[in-house]
Amino acid sequence: MHGRLFLILLLGMIVAAAGTVLFTHSRQQEMFERVRAQHLSGEIASLVETLEKMPPPQREDFLREPHGMGIRGHLMRGVVSGLGERDTALEEALHQRLEEVKVEAELAGNFACGDDAPGWRRRMPAPPQCQRLNLTLQDGSTLALTVPVPPMRSPPPVWSALLLFALCIGLLAWLVARIATRPLRQLADAADRLDISRAGETLPEQGSNEVRAATRAFNRMQQRIYEDVRERTGMLAAITHDLQTPLTRMRLRLEKLPDETLRNKLVGDMQAMQQMLQEGLELARSLDSSEEKQLLDLDSLLDSLCSDSADAGQPVAYIEHTPVQLKAYPLALRRALSNLLDNAVKYGQRAEVSLRRDARQCHIRIRDSGPGIAPELLEKVFTPFYRIEHSRSRETGGTGLGLSIARNIVQRHNGELILMNHPAGGLEAHVVLPLNS
Repeated sequence: MHGRLFLILLLGMIVAAAGTVLFTHSRQQEMFERVRAQHLSGEIASLVETLEKMPPPQREDFLREPHGMGIRGHLMRGVVSGLGERDTALEEALHQRLEEVKVEAELAGNFACGDDAPGWRRRMPAPPQCQRLNLTLQDGSTLALTVPVPPMRSPPPVWSALLLFALCIGLLAWLVARIATRPLRQLADAADRLDISRAGETLPEQGSNEVRAATRAFNRMQQRIYEDVRERTGMLAAITHDLQTPLTRMRLRLEKLPDETLRNKLVGDMQAMQQMLQEGLELARSLDSSEEKQLLDLDSLLDSLCSDSADAGQPVAYIEHTPVQLKAYPLALRRALSNLLDNAVKYGQRAEVSLRRDARQCHIRIRDSGPGIAPELLEKVFTPFYRIEHSRSRETGGTGLGLSIARNIVQRHNGELILMNHPAGGLEAHVVLPLNS
């Protein structure tokens, strides 16, 4: 939007300025030609009146003398064919002053001001220098006049001025576009920083009416989202916590059953229920936590998790180290990465962990050696309580909340969790976290 607004303003202002300059120049040229025609017609009328009053032998000597506005001329016999564009403005002005004289004014651009009549026939690629006028006098003779054309008849050098004007307008358009799009950038940054687990800072309502209205709506939306999530997670946490007590009493009573087979089955079901409630409580904590952000050494965290898993006999290898420090919720992020490692070992037999970084983000990849999952289920497995049959069914101990908890925690860090089938086989979990100062 910044670039489009800049180009629209820049092109619009340049076209308007160029049109204004060209229109003003054409009006100035038209006005100049009219004023020049009036002055020149007056000089020529005086010259013709004086010439007709003279005896014919004295006329050539009179014409050889310099006259006003650089007029030069000589008498000719016969009609001279035209060589250039007709000057209608000068012809009209001369007709008003010399009613009995036939006038033919031309803009001849192929001869120099000092040329004689034969020189008018030469064809030279030179700019207009002189103007020729043919006047048929009352005695039938032709008076050929040459008048210098002022330099203003050529177009003035306006392109350099237009270039300077375009640079100034470009700077102004860039500033206007930047000022106009700044509120949108602030809204986008605030949306990226939005944390549903805690109330974010409200944006200052400033700027135009439309910008203030959008900012006010964003602040209300942010507050509603936080309140809705807090209410939902609070309800989920309360339910899972309150169910722990009656389940504990039920388990104590089940221990007193005389039938051992029935007792073992009921205790197994009770343990599964308690595990689901515990993971439900973890899901609620992943959405809302009172933990404060701290500066975290991510490389050390991954090394610690992989070492703990390896010490426990799990095939986990940390194959690519990169020093990365960022602000994060340490316990929550540890829980998310631990869930991903446990899934990789449980469903893919082994896990390989790598950590890379670029200028703005760090990338954690956890790859297993399992069969992977169908491409259409890569996003669906993040749905709470969703389980895939066979290798990821309830019988293997899964409840369908581990990936949901991991993604919620990663999103709280303004990051992204993606699952993909590796080309060489196995499933790969890709965690992208932004780097903070």
